Amino acid sequence: MFESFRSQAAQKISGWSLEEKVGQLFILAFPGKDAEAARPLIERYNLGGCYLSQDNAATFAEARQLTQAMAAIANQRVDSVPMLLGVDQEGAWSVLTPESTTGPGNLALGSADNPALSAQMYSVFGIEMRSAGFNCVLGPCADVNLLPNSPIIDTRAFGEVPAQVAVQVGAAVHGAHDGGIVVCAKHFPGHGDTTGDTHREIPVVDKSLATLMVEDLAPFKAAIDARVELMMTSHICYPQIDAVYPATLSRAILQDVLREKLGFKGIVISDSMNMGAIRQNFPPVEAAIIAFKAGIDMMMLSEEHYDHNDNYLENQLAMIGAIVSAVEDGRMPEAELNLIVERVVAFKLARLLGMPLFQDFNLQANRSVEQAAAAAAVKVLADPAGNLPIAANKEVYVLQTTPLADYANLVNPRGIGPNQAVPAFDYFADEMRAALVGNRLHILDYVKSKAWLAKVEAAPDQLILAVIENYPLPGEDFKQAASKALVGELAAKFGPQLVVIGLRNAYERVPEFASHVCAYGSRECSARAAARACLSV
Repeated sequence: MFESFRSQAAQKISGWSLEEKVGQLFILAFPGKDAEAARPLIERYNLGGCYLSQDNAATFAEARQLTQAMAAIANQRVDSVPMLLGVDQEGAWSVLTPESTTGPGNLALGSADNPALSAQMYSVFGIEMRSAGFNCVLGPCADVNLLPNSPIIDTRAFGEVPAQVAVQVGAAVHGAHDGGIVVCAKHFPGHGDTTGDTHREIPVVDKSLATLMVEDLAPFKAAIDARVELMMTSHICYPQIDAVYPATLSRAILQDVLREKLGFKGIVISDSMNMGAIRQNFPPVEAAIIAFKAGIDMMMLSEEHYDHNDNYLENQLAMIGAIVSAVEDGRMPEAELNLIVERVVAFKLARLLGMPLFQDFNLQANRSVEQAAAAAAVKVLADPAGNLPIAANKEVYVLQTTPLADYANLVNPRGIGPNQAVPAFDYFADEMRAALVGNRLHILDYVKSKAWLAKVEAAPDQLILAVIENYPLPGEDFKQAASKALVGELAAKFGPQLVVIGLRNAYERVPEFASHVCAYGSRECSARAAARACLSV
């Protein structure tokens, strides 16, 4: 993909030390908003890239200050190349929230089933992230929701039908390129057929390559056909393809399947090698050497930062130093190292050098794309009693089914994930409050909902809107038990007068006699779109 730049890359790295060449293959993370925290990594080791999160920058102003300062450190080197600055701006996960335009998330884009709209949304991501100084979006997720109860993928995927997901992934890659940014499809060869979370464990998917081709790989092939530059691996075991190693460490998966069978010519990056799946099962240096030999081009180490390990910098420096030692003692041949470094630098010269950054953008126009996508995604999946649109003579109760304490991990010190301080319920309630003025609208939080339910008697003119939510979280779960229990109680008392509002996926079963409106996402735009749909179906 970047072969025409290989000779330039070889010339550029010819004067680099072994430490500088090894450092170029690492994507690291650091806490806080000061680029000085990364200076030792950039100056000594010619660091290849950084994974940046909401913890590093919460606003566009902070992001610009940070990325400019990082570039200034890197550019002190005469033969510098740009660092890869990657962010999880993929909809359901985001950065610079709430200043950036997150859109409704991939599952909602899949529900909208409009590739042009998905392309527009990813173009917005590209334009806005470049304005912040970032040059890579770590998305789209090309995973297929084959097991809908996945705690980590969920609304991050475009859907559960491989062919439909493939169309959306291809559109997303093209759109992001229209927005001028580099993109990374993930999590190869697919994270959608497991309920395990690789932040915590190694999931196992026991299927053949033939089945994998049909069920999981079509979206990744679509990304490759759209000329995606980066491919991120998953720490998942596919024993019928490789009986020993997870995908990140598997030559059979990375070389035989990804490069040979699917024809990928770009840069292969690992998901964080400090995630539980790897850290709990392999010695760090051994895993890194195996990964590079298997086909990893750039290795991400960021979980120490997620865990706020006080020794994160020392651990990262030690890993780079260990790989340097492995080259010196022959465990990793320097000729192999040079080929990888040439490939990485050629990519950077082709795609990162000269990328226009820090440009202004039209936030109103971007939010219009977001609103259109959210509105197109909303579906009335069931309405057996004809509850929708809401009639003027109804006494409407909007009930929060999630306890306030259950929202605690939406924003956490890791800096990754939804980064959504305000629950989706609040936005839905605000939209209903603005549209239905008067004494016949009642908005009750979880505590008031429970108290009201204990004493109220059902009446024919009542309409009960029960809002359910879910959010994919890294290494954590969004609690569901209390919400499910309350919906069950509401169904028992109000029967067909119940309307379940899903500010999440549509995989959760609702009572068969209830109405069901689904937004396929939990962003503000989705919540408001769901409210408007209840009023104007």
